[in-house]
Amino acid sequence: MSNDIPERMTAEEQPYCIWHPDIATEDTYRSLASKFPDMRYQVGRACAAAGYHALYQELDLLPEVSIAEEARESETDGGKLIYDEIMSSKCRYAIMDDCERTIELVFFECPAYLNGNTEVRWRLTARQGITRSFTHDLLPCIEEDMHLGLEDQEADERHGTLTDDEAKLLYSPLPRDLPTVKKTLLTQMAAHDGNIERYAQLANSGRTLTQLDQDCVVRGVLHHTMYARWWADQIKNNTIYATSASYVWEIQQAIMARRIMLNDPSVCEDGWPPGVPMPYIIWWPLQPQSDMLYLLAEKVPEMKRQCAAAAIACDYDGVYKTLDPEPSWHLWKVASEFAANPFYREDQERRGREKGVDVKDDTWMEPYYSELMRTRETTILIDPDEKIPDSVEMEEILTNMYGKVEVLSTGRIQARIWEGMGRISPN
Repeated sequence: MSNDIPERMTAEEQPYCIWHPDIATEDTYRSLASKFPDMRYQVGRACAAAGYHALYQELDLLPEVSIAEEARESETDGGKLIYDEIMSSKCRYAIMDDCERTIELVFFECPAYLNGNTEVRWRLTARQGITRSFTHDLLPCIEEDMHLGLEDQEADERHGTLTDDEAKLLYSPLPRDLPTVKKTLLTQMAAHDGNIERYAQLANSGRTLTQLDQDCVVRGVLHHTMYARWWADQIKNNTIYATSASYVWEIQQAIMARRIMLNDPSVCEDGWPPGVPMPYIIWWPLQPQSDMLYLLAEKVPEMKRQCAAAAIACDYDGVYKTLDPEPSWHLWKVASEFAANPFYREDQERRGREKGVDVKDDTWMEPYYSELMRTRETTILIDPDEKIPDSVEMEEILTNMYGKVEVLSTGRIQARIWEGMGRISPN
């Protein structure tokens, strides 16, 4: 990138990304490809980013999908020529892998399609500041620098919002070749809605899931049995989808909660599976049958409190009385805010007085309360001129106890996609 070519480079020393933060001259890249033929595809990608169409043609590369996406997103005249040339080919290839930072010249994927997996040049401007107390090591990381910068920096605003055509992809069948690399929201909504086909296509690159991504996966698992079953296979077989999740235990937890709500006795036939975290909420979005709660409390005594909370939320007074639970903030909170029958709240308060337990003491309970608030998906009023961001958001909701609490919300996005629809009337 400094227009200075090393005299020697072993294969291990050859960099993957040679087009950011700076772009070298066309002659420099030409000399590099001549001196180090193994780097021809990196040079081709640099040509796509810079718009060097003449050099790209000289390289005589296979029509490669990440080069096509880089060329399209470069918004250069030469990049458009490279993109059109690749897209006119009858067959395209996936040779460059941004997550693995590999060039596969033998066992490449063919036919391959544009799937928005390329870490194009404009994405590389996003940085996480070195002064953060905790930095994320996210894939892809084609510059091998953990995306570090002197301070936090976002990509340009126009790259963080969807155009009207990109927004239409949210409610339309996905084309085989995606016309954009802005697919964060597409992937999150596929997870949120439990859409296996869309998610499997969009999330197949190994890109690390962010916490928002994973929140959407958990929501999808809790609401959609087939998506939960699909995820169970991914975790069991340690597929690329499972390895991309930094906190796969959260997904395991949601899968177990879904199975309990479906009254699946196999989850606890031999006690609780070792190494699998126990869910906190087992009564939303479905309510398990009372017999399932009896069985679960018997087989897994450590989950007695969760069973009692479910009995309160479902108004199973027989289960609650049989379990005879100790007074706690957890049960009092469910009884106070999530139960229609006042009996449970009054009983928890009475038990607390008898045993000297302050059930209203919420010290260190905010994380649990935030999880309880997941069960209250809210809608919001939107600004008609507001653009759709390329990501779901956390929305603040006002609570009686903790003031404002952040919860995952897709309300803004779901409201915005109706813009311009008007009334639906038969012809």
